[in-house]
Amino acid sequence: MLNHRQTKNQFESLTTLEAIQKQAYQMLVQGLAKTGFSMREWGILVYLERHGQATASELADAFTVTRTLISRNTWRLIQDNLIQSQVNPNDRRVVWLSLTVNGQERVQEGVRQVQANLKTFNQSHDLEKLAKYVEALSQQLARIN
Repeated sequence: MLNHRQTKNQFESLTTLEAIQKQAYQMLVQGLAKTGFSMREWGILVYLERHGQATASELADAFTVTRTLISRNTWRLIQDNLIQSQVNPNDRRVVWLSLTVNGQERVQEGVRQVQANLKTFNQSHDLEKLAKYVEALSQQLARIN
């Protein structure tokens, strides 16, 4: 059983981890600003780039959202010729999604754009803030162990 001090240390660690996640998310949102992609669209494109192909159900599980929401997000990407759908010939209920050549190029352009955007905004302040959070988390975890 955890005593009050251990519980407090764990709570502080979770709070710090949440701050790290929030800071990293804000940095990525700012980095994506000029790409025209939403966070979820970007996530789908990167997922498909890494995994080659996936079904809408796999994407919904990966992003912990409904299949309907994934279908809405992928529809725009299909219309923009960034991803394509292909029915599995062995099981017509299964539809595979994958990047088109255009989608592959846009992911690479997006990566370069995100990197460029991250360099232009108040990067040093945000990275310093992120580093402080990570250091605080490290110290808090050391106290737990």
